[in-house]
Amino acid sequence: QPDEIRIGGEIITCEDVMMSTLDEDVNGPTLKERLEQRAKEVPFEQFLEETRPVIRQRLNRNIITRIVLAKRAKRQLGDKSDEALDKMAEKELRRFIFEEHAGNGAEADAALQRRGMNRTTFKERRKRDMLAQYVVDSKLRRTRPVTYSEIVAKYDAVKDTEYLQEGILQLRLIDIDVARVPLDDVNDDPGLKAKQTAEDLRKRIDAGEDFAELATQYSNDPRSAQGGLLSPRAPDAYAAPYDVLAQKAREMKRGDVAGPIETAGHWFLMKVELKQDEGYKPLEEVQGQVQEEIQRDRRRAALEELEAEITRQAAITDTTQFIDLCLEKIYKQARSAAGEASGTE
Repeated sequence: QPDEIRIGGEIITCEDVMMSTLDEDVNGPTLKERLEQRAKEVPFEQFLEETRPVIRQRLNRNIITRIVLAKRAKRQLGDKSDEALDKMAEKELRRFIFEEHAGNGAEADAALQRRGMNRTTFKERRKRDMLAQYVVDSKLRRTRPVTYSEIVAKYDAVKDTEYLQEGILQLRLIDIDVARVPLDDVNDDPGLKAKQTAEDLRKRIDAGEDFAELATQYSNDPRSAQGGLLSPRAPDAYAAPYDVLAQKAREMKRGDVAGPIETAGHWFLMKVELKQDEGYKPLEEVQGQVQEEIQRDRRRAALEELEAEITRQAAITDTTQFIDLCLEKIYKQARSAAGEASGTE
């Protein structure tokens, strides 16, 4: 019929084509909203030329392909899959209501309505997509396992964009300010007194006392109340007098203690709390992620191969009349709603 297409016994209408896919951004405008906006801006023939490819792709990829793949899966699985599919689709609906809409059923229903769905069509779409994914996964199971050489090649290809890490350094300090050190006698040398205090504290730390507690008691740094802990930053971002400490920390490992270190009228004791060198995350650390990415690439390629196969079959049937009728309907509705002429000349 001009206003519908029948695929494997299933009827596709214009409303089905305009229905949002489940992976679309729910915060942005829907396809129908974008079409309606464009319909208000341009003549009908221009509207057709611009939007026909969009609808054809949506029809072929998101509807016809999914229907055909779902029917293939049903032939393989038979009716035994129905109960499990119903349970999974119900679980997805509950997740949509309770996780995405905090359990507000009315709000969830409004969100579904905006996307051209209700609870029933949401579950039917989810079941269809799960069946289609089963076919893709079945195709993947017939492929060879991911090899280590593939993982290395993929890691090298994406490490500059996905696994590059910035240098980060976080220090904990005990700052003995020479100008603020308490003196026992007016003849005492503040510099020597500050150094002696720092050396005594270092001995206590080496003996097992807690660095942070000693910083709270003795440090003249404004962060003494936080145990002398500085905020993490790039090693080159430390300003004077802390730049000297950051330079020293380049030679240290996480958990190491250094000092006393003299600079700019201060004696410092320093502990490296966090250190991440600039460079790439090691392959052994991200190998699992890289392998999953290869599997996603394979899954995407398998789906594209299946889509291309089904699209070639679908191309035998000319869907232009159906697409144009759907777009004309949208165009007239948008023009009418805007109070403009609804003619399509």
